[in-house]
Amino acid sequence: MNSKPRSYPIFLYLLTSIILTSCGGGGGGDFNVNFPPISPIPPVTNTDFEAVEVFSAEVPVVNHTQFNLTGIEGVITVTGISGATSVMIAAIKRVQSESLQDAEAHLQELEVIVQDLATEIRVETIQPIDDGGLNYIVDYTITLPNFLETHVENTGGIVTLDSINNDVTVINVGGNITLRNILGRALIDLVAGTIEGKVTLPLNGTIDMKTVTGDIHLAIPVNTSSEFSATVNLGSISDTNLVLQNEVRTSTFLSGTLGSGQGTITLETEVLGNISVSGF
Repeated sequence: MNSKPRSYPIFLYLLTSIILTSCGGGGGGDFNVNFPPISPIPPVTNTDFEAVEVFSAEVPVVNHTQFNLTGIEGVITVTGISGATSVMIAAIKRVQSESLQDAEAHLQELEVIVQDLATEIRVETIQPIDDGGLNYIVDYTITLPNFLETHVENTGGIVTLDSINNDVTVINVGGNITLRNILGRALIDLVAGTIEGKVTLPLNGTIDMKTVTGDIHLAIPVNTSSEFSATVNLGSISDTNLVLQNEVRTSTFLSGTLGSGQGTITLETEVLGNISVSGF
C-alpha cells in the first residue's frame, strides 16, 4: 500500500510563518495598513441657484396649551386668531447652492417635523449638521388659537408674533423681532437686531428683553404696574408718556416704579444699542 504524501503540513507551516512575519512576527506587533487619505468634499463656491418646496399641515387643538417652533434661517410669522380651533402651518423650504441640480438634490435633507403631543404642538426644522456651504432656509406662516402660549427659536431671520393672549418667548440669533398686541409675559433674547414690541403686561407678569447689539423699542399701557429697569452699554435710554416713581437715571441706566409695581420690566442692550419705552 502506498503511503499518503506528507507535503501538506509542511506547506501549512510555511504559509503560517509567512503571515506571522508580515504581521510583525509573533502576533504582538502592530498591523498597519496605509490607506490613501480621503479628500473632504469641497464646499460650494456660490449659492446663486435655489430649489423650493411647499409644506403644509393642520393640527386640531384639543387639550393643547402651548405651541413651540424651532426654525433656522427664514421669516417666521405667528398670528393668533380668536375662535380658531387648529394650528395651521404653512412652510416654504428653500435650498440655495451653486447649481439647481445640487440644490434640488439637497432639498430632501431639509425637513419640517410636526409633533402632536399631549399639551403641546411642536414644529421643528431639520437640516444637515454640515451644510457644506449651502443655504437651508424655511419661511413659516402660522395661525393658531390666540390663547396658546407661544415659543419660537430661530437661528437668523425676521420673527413676528401678533395677537397672542398668552405668554410669548422668542430666542433669535440675528434678525428683527416684532411683537404686536401681546397680552402676557414676553421673554425675548436676541443677539443682533432690533426688538419692537407692543405688550400689555398682566398683573405680576414679566417683560424681559435683551440684545447684544441692537435697539429695543417697547410700547406698554400707561397704567402698567411693574418695577422697571433699562440698561445700555453704548447707547441711550428714552421714555415718553410714562410716570416713573422713585426714578433713578444716569446716561446708561434708568429704573423706577410704574403704578403699584406688581410686575417686572427689564430691558438691556449688552454691547451697543438704544432703548426707548413709551406709554399708550
